[in-house]
Amino acid sequence: MTSSKNHSKFVPVLLAAIVIVVLAGSLGARLISRERSDSAHPAPGAFVPQPAVLEVATLEVPCWTCPANKSWPLRFQTDLDLLAPLGNGQGNTAEWFALFSKEIGPRADEITVANEARLDGPEWVGKVFPPDSQLLLEAEPWVDQATMKFYPEIYPLDGYETRVTNLLFALNLARSWIARGLETDNPEEAMADFRRAIRLGRLLRHEDIVIINDLVGLACIHLGTRGVYARALADGDLEMALLASVVLGEVAPQRLRTSQRITATDLADSIVTGDNGELELVLRPGKLDALIKAAEGSPDRRFRAEAILGLNTARWLGKPDERDRALEVLETYAADADPAIVAGAIWSRDWEMTPEKLKVWGSIPH
Repeated sequence: MTSSKNHSKFVPVLLAAIVIVVLAGSLGARLISRERSDSAHPAPGAFVPQPAVLEVATLEVPCWTCPANKSWPLRFQTDLDLLAPLGNGQGNTAEWFALFSKEIGPRADEITVANEARLDGPEWVGKVFPPDSQLLLEAEPWVDQATMKFYPEIYPLDGYETRVTNLLFALNLARSWIARGLETDNPEEAMADFRRAIRLGRLLRHEDIVIINDLVGLACIHLGTRGVYARALADGDLEMALLASVVLGEVAPQRLRTSQRITATDLADSIVTGDNGELELVLRPGKLDALIKAAEGSPDRRFRAEAILGLNTARWLGKPDERDRALEVLETYAADADPAIVAGAIWSRDWEMTPEKLKVWGSIPH
């Protein structure tokens, strides 16, 4: 993905740099007409409930390595409502974040100014906004909302050109709340900030369409939970520290399995330079089967969507029998019950991939 147009085919490269700090997308058409660049954008009112009561006797350590659990969706098996429940606000948090989309977002320039004012936070947190940053304060009620939906409410699902929001900004907000929480002597204020970071992460994972949004959300949850763990230990709250440690233990397996699932369907190893000097698709044995299996059976929508996008290349540039198989699958999912899957399948079926386009959208260096 580039800084202005983010392309799902480049996810494996971004995954290697897992915290995804240079991503930003263009703003959807419905937001371009808004003129709010010189004023705050208030969130609808919301209430955030207290965490659910933790009964330590019922707390389990999820076995991500157990063979019977290989089919688990890549979601926390521990109830995050025990740690940081979502708010009940009726607004769409994506609406606020989209205002800061790089280059054409009506408030994009504010991010540049805010970034220049960042301070050094704790070593494991990095650069952060000042604790009284206006953007930080404005963001707080937005992460008290119950939903974050970008597609198609904000951005259209447009194949390789599908946009993502300014994920670096989201990550910097989470880091800043964590730094502020670590610096305060007030335990309630500290926990409130850590839980904001976790709620932001949960919201970023809410939609389950774009892999990179999910990874940034996972990073926010990870960092916020580290803050909870540190504060709980300092306060002698061993039960909360135990809960946080169990949640932290679930982060690495989700990252690892994300990497494995992306690698299984990535076409980088199947794109070669032919005798005529043009890029060609030569699918490795089992690659098409892996794409179809992910499109049909992944318990996570984002991996289905990624596989369906990969089927576009097979549908247009594979061998005749591979093209036929890919087309058959895409035709099936063009009538799926899930509108996001339908949009992806129709795009992959109808958008003709060519060797010339592969130079731009292929997932190998060229």
